[in-house]
Amino acid sequence: MASRIERKKLPSLKALRAFEAVSHYHSFTTAAEELAVSQGAVSHQIKLLEQALGCQLLVRGPRGVSVTAEGALLTEVCSRTFDELGAVISLIGQDKKAQVLRVRAGPFFAMEVIASRISDFLKQNPGIQLHLNNLETESMAQEREDAQIKYCLHPPSGVYSVDILREKLVPVCSPSFLEGVSNPTDILMNPDIARLHYRDVNDWKRWISQHGFEDKNANSNLFFDDQHTLLAAARSGQGIGFSHRPLVESDVQRGSLSVVSEKYFQPRESYKFICSHENIESNAALRLFRDWLIEEISTIS
Repeated sequence: MASRIERKKLPSLKALRAFEAVSHYHSFTTAAEELAVSQGAVSHQIKLLEQALGCQLLVRGPRGVSVTAEGALLTEVCSRTFDELGAVISLIGQDKKAQVLRVRAGPFFAMEVIASRISDFLKQNPGIQLHLNNLETESMAQEREDAQIKYCLHPPSGVYSVDILREKLVPVCSPSFLEGVSNPTDILMNPDIARLHYRDVNDWKRWISQHGFEDKNANSNLFFDDQHTLLAAARSGQGIGFSHRPLVESDVQRGSLSVVSEKYFQPRESYKFICSHENIESNAALRLFRDWLIEEISTIS
């Protein structure tokens, strides 16, 4: 109830829009052009706003308009609020046909991270239709994609990129390997148990080195180009592999996988959300999906 009462004290939206435009451009003239009103109208709105707040927000100077400390605080809030309003209004006001988002991701990430959680996003944004695919990088179809989820150390140059997941890899295996074993980590050095590899053959070396184990035995090795296949092999007792700890929790709860050690290591590479700067700036639906994905992943990291 208190928040509703406080809203009655808010300045007019017209005044706030005029202030945000002037503080952004540092110019009354340019702000007036954007708002399609006269410069005098903008000045009048700023005056009313400053009177309502009881402080000076803008300072006119020989080099243009500068923002006071109070003005800078209000600018930040106004800019963020108007951006969010613009994104939602753009989505609501769009054509009734579903807005299609095409996102490319590896099969494991698409299945375990996106597909298993996407229903809430689609319910919240009924105007968006998400198309997931795992086409190879060389595919011509990638030109039609809005974004991709890429596992890499550095993104391609000249693109928009944000880190969304840096894995915490732990060794996992079939629970049968741990039957009658007093110290689970002993099986890590058992030469009769194969080591399962995905992406980077050095994952084992890095984990062993980081946690101070001595690796004197020559284990056999199996290599996979898909993490689903690697985990299937681990479940069926073919060896020990690595996976991001939160993503195997359901397997652990079902008893189909066991975590050999809770000690983990984080590769320097990470999953990154990548798209063109033009896409992220112009596509409100894509920004909504990015923000949702970052929020969802924060709960499993």
